[in-house]
Amino acid sequence: MVYEKVVLEKRKDLVAYITLNRPAKMNAFDTILAEELYRVLLEVDENEDTRVVILRGEGRCFSAGIDLGELGNKSAMEYRQWVESMERPLLHISRMRKPVIAQVHGVAAANGLGLVASADLAIASEGARMGLTAINVGMNCVGPVLPVLRCVGRKKALELLLSGRLIGAQ
Repeated sequence: MVYEKVVLEKRKDLVAYITLNRPAKMNAFDTILAEELYRVLLEVDENEDTRVVILRGEGRCFSAGIDLGELGNKSAMEYRQWVESMERPLLHISRMRKPVIAQVHGVAAANGLGLVASADLAIASEGARMGLTAINVGMNCVGPVLPVLRCVGRKKALELLLSGRLIGAQ
């Protein structure tokens, strides 16, 4: 299947490369990217010719989170459904039978950090920066909090959530 905002490359070495492909928007999640990523994850998880998944971002960063331009004037129910659609790839990664490795460069913020935390392993470039940054625009990082909490512990997750700062890969 051909996707618009996600590129799936299967190699003969049993590795599937999934690339978030919205470089002009810093690979920020919109409804289409979230749905396509979920479908691709399902596809590779069911594929017997794939043994490991590498998740990466095209362009200058891994993922800047969610596309705030999509928020618009949603009702409470529409907003809840939208948030659930953004969370679905993160939840599926944590349930996959195959190991997922996040290949991080640039920024991994909000939902981008959620992807990193949901993955089984993460390999980050020296200059990579990560954080839960929604508080900087008056929001809360709902979806990524649980994977980040499981990954770094309660106190560090709260620090990231409440400060909105980006931290280095080290």
